[in-house]
Amino acid sequence: MLIDATSARLRPRLFASTAFAAAALVALAGAASAEPQFVTSAKPGPGLYELVFSAPMNRVYVAAAGSRGATDTSVVALDPTTLETKETIALGDNPVFGLAINNTTKTLYGTQTRDGHIAVVDLASGKVVAEIANGEKAHVRELAVDEGANRVYVTVTGRRDTPSAVWIIDGATNKVVGTIDDLPGSVTGISLDAKGKRLFLSAMESNEVHIVDLATNKLVKSFPSGGESSINLTYDASGDQVFVANQGSDNVTVLDAKDGTLIKTLPTGGGALSLAIDPERSILYVANRQGGYVSLVDTKTLEPIANVVTGSMPQTIAVDAASGNVYVSNKLKVPMRPRPPARPADGAPAAAPGATPVAASAGSPPPAAPRGPRVPMIDPFGDTVSLIKP
Repeated sequence: MLIDATSARLRPRLFASTAFAAAALVALAGAASAEPQFVTSAKPGPGLYELVFSAPMNRVYVAAAGSRGATDTSVVALDPTTLETKETIALGDNPVFGLAINNTTKTLYGTQTRDGHIAVVDLASGKVVAEIANGEKAHVRELAVDEGANRVYVTVTGRRDTPSAVWIIDGATNKVVGTIDDLPGSVTGISLDAKGKRLFLSAMESNEVHIVDLATNKLVKSFPSGGESSINLTYDASGDQVFVANQGSDNVTVLDAKDGTLIKTLPTGGGALSLAIDPERSILYVANRQGGYVSLVDTKTLEPIANVVTGSMPQTIAVDAASGNVYVSNKLKVPMRPRPPARPADGAPAAAPGATPVAASAGSPPPAAPRGPRVPMIDPFGDTVSLIKP
């Protein structure tokens, strides 16, 4: 049993692995020529977010943000074959979350979302050489690098009535040299068509895809994403199509990049979050964070290939197209804190079990009932980086 005929959605299936036997699950569609392989996994540090692969540096770089308030955050450099930690780039109390890399200049960029900066790391020295800001505490989120033009594009996500923007950073000077402003719909994801001089942006609140013409840096077209909570996207040059991860509708929509025509909706898994393409093998990888597995889709036929469980909550994916290696960062599961006791109908605060009730003073709101303590979560498959092969 590989595909649920009713929903046409692949379901993960247990697959034995010596390195990660309890978590390596693989389900195959009948058309696949070979089974994807779960190779190995590592736990390089706490609070993992995004990762990138660098062929010139022969490293996988992963952001280790730690817990809130941590003073020892870092970017960890892993051996791409063994996932052994080779170097650690210390960031102190200012973590990065989103990552992008310029392999030509050997420069790593990270979003310091808490204070609205972009950290610039020289990979040769392993040092932060600049922190770029533009205004106060911009919600910087995702990055795209144009290596040929030495430009970095950063989404700045607006919420509700605040429009979003894109910063344009000159990689030679590490300065913001332009902005694309007044973008509607809470822009989150970004993908670059360097040859066509286009930026594709996903707008999570309005469920749209925006196209920016990089010759003029103007928004020239918007069209529906075809899904809900469209958080990230990636451009596929081979088919001139855009894949959109829709976190709210648990699917990926495929759109014609010219006019936004919906080509197909691909049910993938709960909380479809991030995407990556292997152009050599025509495979799309989808991280389904809530579903807990990565989906593989043929970009030519738009048919599912397999689902692979890589860890607890897949976050981001990086592809080494030369070897076919695929790297996945997996977040730690976080337990929910118990809800506070319900308030009585008259508005007085409810007493915690065993506590003395406290009366609300006239004219002031009642104090909030305390929430229960968070129970520790033991998750051996979270905060991991996994290596799989198609």
